[in-house]
Amino acid sequence: MKIQLDMYQTIAVAVVVLMLGKFLKKRCSVLERFCIPAPVIGGVLFAIFTCICYATGIAEFEFDDILKEVCMVFFFTSVGFQANLKVLKSGGKSLIVFLGLVVVLIVTQNFMAIGLSKLLHISPLVGLCTGSIPMVGGHGTAGAFGPVLEDFGVKGASTLCTAGATFGLIAGSMIGGPIGKRLIEKKNLLSTAIVEDDSLLVEEEAVRTQKPVIEIQEENDQHLEEEREQT
Repeated sequence: MKIQLDMYQTIAVAVVVLMLGKFLKKRCSVLERFCIPAPVIGGVLFAIFTCICYATGIAEFEFDDILKEVCMVFFFTSVGFQANLKVLKSGGKSLIVFLGLVVVLIVTQNFMAIGLSKLLHISPLVGLCTGSIPMVGGHGTAGAFGPVLEDFGVKGASTLCTAGATFGLIAGSMIGGPIGKRLIEKKNLLSTAIVEDDSLLVEEEAVRTQKPVIEIQEENDQHLEEEREQT
């Protein structure tokens, strides 16, 4: 049985899955403690559900993807809105080292992908579909390079790149969350965190609530201290 969902039904399912992830994250302390994102929680459960339905022949879901590209444009457009040059400058030498390690990781991923593809006697272009294109670039880069690889004769390259990006996103969230939390606690990084420059937001809040700027700033600092004590 094939279940076709239109644009509105697809959005509704996405909202329900997101709310399910948030509900489970609040209910399950393990997910909250290891910083597993709510979309990943709900998405993995829904992916397992649809996979079981497809494998057993119960149902096959077909979603409308008319808003996919629009939402991806919104997402990647908003990525840089919270960029903070002050934080980047404070990185100093560590930031340069991190950048170098990322470059090495990208090259290593491609070498491993091509090497494994030759070992498995498949096209190296198929290996690239699981290399740095989806693993580093994510769904946006996967969607951009998929049609290009298909023009080179790789059938289903877009689907393969998207699957690789999804796997990387889920694996990175489930592995990176616990590791990141452990490093933050071990190195006591919260004590060295740089408070973002929110002076404009404070001024807007002062105008809206008719409170003095200093009072609002003190409330924000107190709230930040409470969050640090809780973590």
